[in-house]
Amino acid sequence: MSILKNIFGLKKSKENEFPERIIITNENIDSWPKFDQLYKNGKIKEDSKGRLRYLHGAPVGELLLVRIDKNGKPLYKESASEWFDPESKKAIEFIWT
Repeated sequence: MSILKNIFGLKKSKENEFPERIIITNENIDSWPKFDQLYKNGKIKEDSKGRLRYLHGAPVGELLLVRIDKNGKPLYKESASEWFDPESKKAIEFIWT
């Protein structure tokens, strides 16, 4: 548990010792096997500012703590608050610089 604290150093919920939100970066992506596999398969790339993005340009969302399982393991889900439609004008005109 202290490993998570050291890796992410983010705001922790009052109810537990896990961060409420985690932003996946190039430095911590190996802690998240699903996203690490997408990165290794070329389905996620870094943009010019270092933000991880899906190939259609939408940023990889923040992970939000949804619950703690019965074994005390945190369960996170990806937030889609910044996503946009891959067929939208914004996605079509997205420039990877």
